[in-house]
Amino acid sequence: MSVFEVPGRGSALREASGRLRGVDLPRGTVEALTRWFDGADPVPPPGLDPERGAFAAAGYLDEAPPPRTATVTVAGRGALADAVAAALAGPGLRVRRGDLDSLAAADTDTDTNAVCAVADGPAPAAWTALDSLPERGTAWFRLAVEGRHGILEPPAVHPGDAGHADVRARRLAAAGSGHPHLLAYWDAAPVAPTGPGDHALLAALLAADVRAWGAGHDTPATGDLVPAALPARRRLRVVDLDTAAIADHALLPVPDSAP
Repeated sequence: MSVFEVPGRGSALREASGRLRGVDLPRGTVEALTRWFDGADPVPPPGLDPERGAFAAAGYLDEAPPPRTATVTVAGRGALADAVAAALAGPGLRVRRGDLDSLAAADTDTDTNAVCAVADGPAPAAWTALDSLPERGTAWFRLAVEGRHGILEPPAVHPGDAGHADVRARRLAAAGSGHPHLLAYWDAAPVAPTGPGDHALLAALLAADVRAWGAGHDTPATGDLVPAALPARRRLRVVDLDTAAIADHALLPVPDSAP
């Protein structure tokens, strides 16, 4: 949220959703509030408790506690995994590197709150070995690349969320009679023709999902400038690396069936 002056028309407010509203405040008050909202002043400006109270009552002030600090292990090698680790670095997250074998072999890892598996090519079937991570209290994020398409699988945060096995089953079913071709392509695992710009885009999208999880934002924000979106845990995100187009496909776990 930001408060600013409109020349000749007084003050206005931009909501976090993107909506603009006029507000009836003197210029000095607007400047003092703006410095506070922007973080330039660490404490609320003196003498403006009524104004602050009005903003709080209208739901414009976020009084939520800061997000917890979480440890995230990036499992993968190469430039894309490096970009993901770099994008995750910052307040609220401790980043370390790991590998699938050691993570799958460990029964528990109390030091890791989330695992991000990254492949600069089709996702390996070995990822299914880590689908039990949410049952151990560890969130499970996955990013792969197929040709010129980035694939962000739905994060598995709670037991019963869609894991890699669910994604494979759903995609093979959707492929219909072409499922042998898709399975063979996954097994061939060709390296994706990606570059630094592709890595930065995909890493930023994955990091956004991880940070939203860390902050407890399970439901995506909506507003005047963005359409309603599927929760990350319920969508498979496909990114066209040539056009930057993003398509979100609803994806639910495959239910258990009787033998």
